[in-house]
Amino acid sequence: MNRSSASLMAEVFPDVPIRGEIGEFETLLAIDRAREVLGYTPVHSWRDHVTP
Repeated sequence: MNRSSASLMAEVFPDVPIRGEIGEFETLLAIDRAREVLGYTPVHSWRDHVTP
């Protein structure tokens, strides 16, 4: 998806409040707990594997 996360949220979920900051192409699924409990850090991005 080449649209920003904020743009997608505004169109598809206009009544859902955004809590906190969202990067331009940040995931809309919370992975904070996995980072906290498991020490998870994403190392791959689908963008690195798709030709535009």
